[in-house]
Amino acid sequence: MLTLSAAELRDLTAKRRCDAQRRVLESLGIQYAVRPDGSLVVLRTVVDLRLGGHHAATIQPREPELHL
Repeated sequence: MLTLSAAELRDLTAKRRCDAQRRVLESLGIQYAVRPDGSLVVLRTVVDLRLGGHHAATIQPREPELHL
């Protein structure tokens, strides 16, 4: 799955309300988006990279490219 489920977001933040979840995510340095209904969208890869999950080791940095 591309994004965290509502249950995973509650587990990560230990909060149920979106405004409280937002404060926790900001304190952890985790980027998120807000849906029109006010709920939060958090990409799984963002959490993995920020918290040092197994996906962080598999992403290779890109080599610099020269564009002429």
